[in-house]
Amino acid sequence: MFTNINGLPEDILGIVISGKTTKEDYDQLNPLLEKQKMMHGTIKFFVEIDELNYTAKAMWEDFKMGLHYWNDIKTVAIVTDKEWLEKSIEAFALIIPGMKVKGFELDKRQEALEWLKNHE
Repeated sequence: MFTNINGLPEDILGIVISGKTTKEDYDQLNPLLEKQKMMHGTIKFFVEIDELNYTAKAMWEDFKMGLHYWNDIKTVAIVTDKEWLEKSIEAFALIIPGMKVKGFELDKRQEALEWLKNHE
């Protein structure tokens, strides 16, 4: 499940991922990403991961979303208590040209937001 985070700076889109993630979650997320892209030209993404439990359809939607927004998502802050996940996502991001991804521990949420504010 994706939950939108309210109260962030206008140019940062934030979500919390928890519980089971389904295709319907992406149906709700895609319009938010599109709005960010239209308003700001690029997407700064704050993602707090509580739990990862994807259905097969959700994995496919994640893949399609990644391809669709390949050039638009420029910075991603991953906030989680799962170090393996933080490091895996940072490593994967190394192969995506132009995208900056950084992992943060749960108690470093504010630091993650500051990092997003200061990077394009």
